[in-house]
Amino acid sequence: MVIFLHSLVLIFLRCKKIVFQLIAPAFCVHCYTFLSEDLFLCNSCQASIIPIVTRDLFITDAYQAKVFAISNYKEPLRSLTLAKQYGNRLASKQLGQLLWQKTDLHAVDFDCIVPVPLHWTRYAWRWFNQADVIAQELSKASGKPVIHLLKRNRNTGYQAGLSREKRLKNLCQAFTLLDQTKAYKGKKILLVDDVMTTGTTLKTCARELIKVAPEKIFIAVACRTF
Repeated sequence: MVIFLHSLVLIFLRCKKIVFQLIAPAFCVHCYTFLSEDLFLCNSCQASIIPIVTRDLFITDAYQAKVFAISNYKEPLRSLTLAKQYGNRLASKQLGQLLWQKTDLHAVDFDCIVPVPLHWTRYAWRWFNQADVIAQELSKASGKPVIHLLKRNRNTGYQAGLSREKRLKNLCQAFTLLDQTKAYKGKKILLVDDVMTTGTTLKTCARELIKVAPEKIFIAVACRTF
């Protein structure tokens, strides 16, 4: 009886997937080629992504973190990152998978993953945090836990288009630690976000994480502009 019910469930799930693909077929967010799987980039567009080398980001004058990114902030990754505005959670999952597949993160020794938090007002509008979804995919691939160590205190608005001074003012006291204990002292932390432009947001978050005295902080982003 159990085997029979299990078979029925499998048949139902397969039929559901087929019907869904007929009603709302998956397509590449860049070239609009129809896809047979729940992906957002076709194989051709994935192959067009040009890898970039890691770079160092100065958190303070004496502290720097290595930044891993799939590629520059341009097509087709740009369309994949912007898909969050339309509620496409699967696009964020694919960013996490690409980040693991197309960078050297698999060779990095880290203990836990900390996503850059989203303010609750923006989360209520979108119903997910793209950085957190990416972090969850990296957790599945690496076996390392996702730890929500940071809280976003206020809705800072978008950083795009702001000068350096305004970016710093916009993020002043925007993040705080949720866990002030020394449980993460000596740990290697991977800080995750979707896009790095000037690096101001990541620097602000990393400066909070430094307070728990980690051995090292690494940064992973889907793409970056510099």
